[in-house]
Amino acid sequence: MALFSEIAKVVAASAILLTTASSVATSQEQADVAASQNVITESFEGNDPSLMLGGQIDLRGTITPWVTYIADGELVIENTQDPNSLYYNDISTVKFPDSHILEPTAGLVISVTVDGTNMGSAGAGILIGSGKAGSYLMFSVDGQGRYHLLRKDGRKLRREHSAAHAAIVEGAPNRLAFEYRGANVAFLVNETEVVQIPLANGAPNSRLKQGAAGIGLAAFGIGTFNFDDIEIAKVR
Repeated sequence: MALFSEIAKVVAASAILLTTASSVATSQEQADVAASQNVITESFEGNDPSLMLGGQIDLRGTITPWVTYIADGELVIENTQDPNSLYYNDISTVKFPDSHILEPTAGLVISVTVDGTNMGSAGAGILIGSGKAGSYLMFSVDGQGRYHLLRKDGRKLRREHSAAHAAIVEGAPNRLAFEYRGANVAFLVNETEVVQIPLANGAPNSRLKQGAAGIGLAAFGIGTFNFDDIEIAKVR
């Protein structure tokens, strides 16, 4: 009887462990599905560039002197003429997986891998605001390990801050992102926080209609810049 009692205990314990493991696995699967439903990605690997990011990638080169195209699974933008020219590509709306609703990008976050060559303090990165409205904050990096924080407000362009940072890999791809930190917005390179700015100053909206602010891609100055693996997500 003692032997049968011990066997029963082992079987019961095993059942509890299996049930617990199954519950943990199910919870993890549910969390993974929920997370994937709150993120959209663009790898620029599709067969139809006109549908990338819901057709919001400007491949017609409407911003002079910038040329835009898809090559080797990346979005490439080039400027060989004007060292003072700004490039923007607004991403105004997104449709998340398993949703039929187009949602405005105000309040969402974006991350992207950028690479390229540049002259001077030119660079490529991300923006908060609206390029079309001429009111946004741009965060970019260049090939020399530096970052640049620029503000555009109508015809006015102001450099908020530029500096070198150890998180930026020179002459190689870098992953850029931003996060909301209370009253501030923090810009990150390769998952390392580089700089923060008060949100009231970080997302200029004096020229924006209600709900018009959003996110996008940006570049500045002379260079060839590559964008890849975009992720747009809801703030957790």
